[in-house]
Amino acid sequence: MAELKQKTRILYSDLDFSFTRNPVTGDVSKKLDVNAVKQSLRTLILSNYYERPFAPNKGGNLIGYLFRNLDVVNAQAIKKQLTNLIETYDKRVRIKDIKVPLIGSVVDRNTLNITIFFYVLGVDKETELTINLERLR
Repeated sequence: MAELKQKTRILYSDLDFSFTRNPVTGDVSKKLDVNAVKQSLRTLILSNYYERPFAPNKGGNLIGYLFRNLDVVNAQAIKKQLTNLIETYDKRVRIKDIKVPLIGSVVDRNTLNITIFFYVLGVDKETELTINLERLR
């Protein structure tokens, strides 16, 4: 009886930014599929304006929100800014929801917790990415 082998298809791949060594090949490890997209989103969101020389407006620019009072208006502004950013620069992602909880974020300590629920094109399950921003002293 012939054995059928199903070949797994890798949709997305990227270098692992921790630059760990692959134990088999000795080369830099890779992030695959959903993990590659999560890493890309995290990098995109945590970038600030003018950090990229030839794309000065590419980034989430969320650091400024750490110094504001987090209220409903600012939470909506963050959601809108992140939605526009992701829809413009990462076509692999379809956003389901972005949550900026006012209770989970501590206003007095200047922290911001953002959770993004999204679908990666080609992958059938919903994915979640949580980003915690803190102001360093």
